[in-house]
Amino acid sequence: MLVVSISGSLTEGDSLLKHYGGIFYMAIDSIVAGWDVCGIAVELDEATLVFRMCDMMELFEWISESSDDEVIAEWVLNHTRVIRD
Repeated sequence: MLVVSISGSLTEGDSLLKHYGGIFYMAIDSIVAGWDVCGIAVELDEATLVFRMCDMMELFEWISESSDDEVIAEWVLNHTRVIRD
């Protein structure tokens, strides 16, 4: 699992989403480069965002059918688990 710690809060809204999106696409680039990434965990001050491997594999199958960035971003957010610390 790709684990990244960032300073931030769930209350930061769009700013946090931009950082999360960047980490998500870094994970995608790592997978394309041959790394065995099985999910993402982004540790924040009060919670951890988790995107599981099963969701990542489903996204890869689904993404080839749709290239709309907004739809993809919404799907990723809807499948991200928030674990409160």
